[in-house]
Amino acid sequence: MKITIGVFAHVDAGKTTFCESLLYQTNRIKAPGRVDHGDSLMDHNELEIRRGITIFTDIASFSHNGQDYYLVDTPGHIDFSAEMERALMVLDAAVLLVSATDGVQSHTITVSRLLREHGIPVYIFINKTDQTSADAAACLADIQSKLHINCRMISGTDNFKNDDFIQWLCDNDDVLMRNYLENEVNNSLVLESVKLRIRTGDISLAVSGSALRQKGVLDMLDVIGTTITLPEADADLITNTKMTVPANPGIHSTDLPDFAARVFKVIYDAKGARVTFIKCIAGCLKVRDEVLYGGGFREKVNEIRDYQGKSYENVNIVRPGDIVGVVGLTQTVPGMGLGNLDDLPAPVLRPALKAAILLNGNPYDIVMDCLRKLETEDPLLGIIYEPSLKEISVQIMGKIQLEVLKDLILERFGLNIDFGVCNVVYRETVVAPVMGYGHFEPLRHYAEVHLRLEPNPNRGLEFESELHVDRLPMQFQNSIRHFALERDHKGILTGSSLTDVRFVLTNGAIHLEHTVGGDLREATYRAVRQGLEKAESVLLEPYYEFSINVDTAYAGRVLSDISRLHGTFEPPGTEGDRVRITGSGPVETFINYQAELLSFTKGTGAISYRLLGYLQCHDMQKVIERIGYQNERDTVNVSSSVFCYKGVGFEVKWNEVEKYMHL
Repeated sequence: MKITIGVFAHVDAGKTTFCESLLYQTNRIKAPGRVDHGDSLMDHNELEIRRGITIFTDIASFSHNGQDYYLVDTPGHIDFSAEMERALMVLDAAVLLVSATDGVQSHTITVSRLLREHGIPVYIFINKTDQTSADAAACLADIQSKLHINCRMISGTDNFKNDDFIQWLCDNDDVLMRNYLENEVNNSLVLESVKLRIRTGDISLAVSGSALRQKGVLDMLDVIGTTITLPEADADLITNTKMTVPANPGIHSTDLPDFAARVFKVIYDAKGARVTFIKCIAGCLKVRDEVLYGGGFREKVNEIRDYQGKSYENVNIVRPGDIVGVVGLTQTVPGMGLGNLDDLPAPVLRPALKAAILLNGNPYDIVMDCLRKLETEDPLLGIIYEPSLKEISVQIMGKIQLEVLKDLILERFGLNIDFGVCNVVYRETVVAPVMGYGHFEPLRHYAEVHLRLEPNPNRGLEFESELHVDRLPMQFQNSIRHFALERDHKGILTGSSLTDVRFVLTNGAIHLEHTVGGDLREATYRAVRQGLEKAESVLLEPYYEFSINVDTAYAGRVLSDISRLHGTFEPPGTEGDRVRITGSGPVETFINYQAELLSFTKGTGAISYRLLGYLQCHDMQKVIERIGYQNERDTVNVSSSVFCYKGVGFEVKWNEVEKYMHL
């Protein structure tokens, strides 16, 4: 199988330069390119060339020492971290670049945490050691301290024979330690120990060098090729319970029974074709094969593309380990499993800001059509239309992303739009478990769903079932699961998106003759909403984790500002005549603090942010009053149920539906 390596770094750490150097030294390209020169294989988009940064994830393949690899270049700017996170779905290993001149920066901490949470083996490349201000040893210490990585600097695989390296390894491997004390250690045992400890995340190996000068890059690759282990397809992830739905009786879960793949990216190419990027986990896929996915969709693969940057070649078959673009699938989204593979949970990184779109005279329907295509490529854009305000808004990670989005819409669709002021994206959740009931029974339709809504802190929306398959067959339980997780459910307090809730299916019913797929969808939506009507809800807002570095003379002012902005801080640390202050605070109050800090420190102060997550809103009641959401007037998110009596359907309000339930 091919090994898939992702490259990650804070912006300007030299990530794309590393990728180009790697491709050049493995004879994949004739000369290393640069983003700012517009000649790199990976960063080929006009926006990337113009801005000199990576915006979109790109893929290339190469070979070295008889092993085939995929290289995934990811964005380093925090505003495009959603694109970066999607790449994690398909990686076997990650190279985390850290600049020897700057050390660990804020986005590096975020990336490191995500890699650890996804269980991806991490290798460190300390870059820019050719610069006069570089200090590789200090950088390594910074990595160990701030990223909490048990890391060892090596110059190549020959280090594995050194006694001091073996002793360090023994500190992390009790079995190897016993063999060492009994003088029974050999090269094979050391290598196996390294492979195991890297796979489990107990250790990481670091190589220093200069990507620009072609130094250390191949050493890094040799270390990866020697120590990486490729796990077999995880049997727990591949299930044989993929659903069929009553509306499509011709679908069979036995189609391509061994095929499993992960969707990690969706784009529209220059000709408007929808391309789904997948990594094959198990089995094979050929052109014209039909694939089952996403709650019962069954579609034929019309084309398979092997991409190298922006160019591609058509191929006829996909095998385990291959990463390709597939044409013909119309409903895929990143994170979705194809064939016998479950969908992944919602991404960890979520937008903290939103901005209204100013149409500038462009027709609403044309703008919405373009925005929906962009939302297909990046689901976290979260395009929202508010009928009461007649306003379209888009969710974003940061203001740079907004600038790029404006340029992208003009470049791809020829539409000149603008954006209003950025506002915080709020979310809602429940404080305690609550039951929700939904029933949908117009004439010749039938479905009933009972869901328990439970708090699920910091885990997004999840689903599980307590219902035996004798009561409701698995295919219908899977349909309810899909419908519960597919929708952006609105909360009761402000109409903000629901998050951090586990939906537990406790009961459900269908009719063998009258139930169709849409009936379960309606019953599920209504069950969620009915539960929210009864629940104790709480409003959440995004929080930043920050690090501020200022002269000691300004420390008092900064601490006072943090309190004023409803933030908290740790005891300050002194570094010579400078003070470093770390803490956290609401995005809403801290979003413009960087400009204020630079002003009163006369440009000498520095602040770095990373999104900490969503916490309870610091000023909840005022925000609820300001937004003024009236849930009883929301005709899209309804909490009532529909029942049937003597051939006539009638609606029952949420606070009375439990009297009418059939189960």
